[in-house]
Amino acid sequence: MSHEAPLFLKKVLITREAKQAHSFAAQIKKLGGIPLSLPVLTFARSNNEKEVEDVLLSIDCFDWIVFTSQNGISFFFEWLKELNISWSALKRLKVAAVGEKTAKLLEKHDVNVQLVPKEYVAESLLESLKANVSHHERVLLVRGQLARSVLKDGLKECEVTDLVVYQTIRNQDSERLVKQHVETGIDAITFTSSSTVRFFVESVKDIPNWLELINRTKVVCIGPITSQTASEYGIKHLVPNTYTINGMIDMLVSCFE
Repeated sequence: MSHEAPLFLKKVLITREAKQAHSFAAQIKKLGGIPLSLPVLTFARSNNEKEVEDVLLSIDCFDWIVFTSQNGISFFFEWLKELNISWSALKRLKVAAVGEKTAKLLEKHDVNVQLVPKEYVAESLLESLKANVSHHERVLLVRGQLARSVLKDGLKECEVTDLVVYQTIRNQDSERLVKQHVETGIDAITFTSSSTVRFFVESVKDIPNWLELINRTKVVCIGPITSQTASEYGIKHLVPNTYTINGMIDMLVSCFE
């Protein structure tokens, strides 16, 4: 490997969920870095089965479905399959997605997405929805239990059903290694959601000087909401101009140029 590789031998801690971390880690490795994939969280289907079933079995009464994450899509289609509901029968529904990656995953499920905001955050999605959703229309929000209430609160003039299809859970299996790497030294830490920040801090807070150790590294947060959470803990960090994994990679490269 060339010493001129942008991330040559830089140890980059990836805190996102294991399956989602794969492509992120591959890009870091391609740029000469050493990806340390230690997910601080994991996902599971929601335990409110009766509510999910009741809503999905009457899904054809909605006008819009709004997806706020790729995880929401994956669990949503798991539920549809279990309930023997075909998306082909629901193609009249209008669909909104929080970002480009979310929209692309929907397209893989043969879903035509009508609305994607310019900025991949809930606030921007809310503004786009307000401009496109009529007050009489019924809206289904598909989300995880830790999602913020921005959309629900902002669409009060519409008939909104807030459906939690999955839950985000702290992954205690990786805590020992996370603490070990923080104590022995890493070059960068990446956070892709507020949850990754919170669960990471839970993992390392027993280290007396944990914040000092983290602030010696390059920390990159994917966007403004994750950034806000990092700031609440006193973590110094950077945010890319584009709120995507590729934007984070570019930021990491610029940090070590």
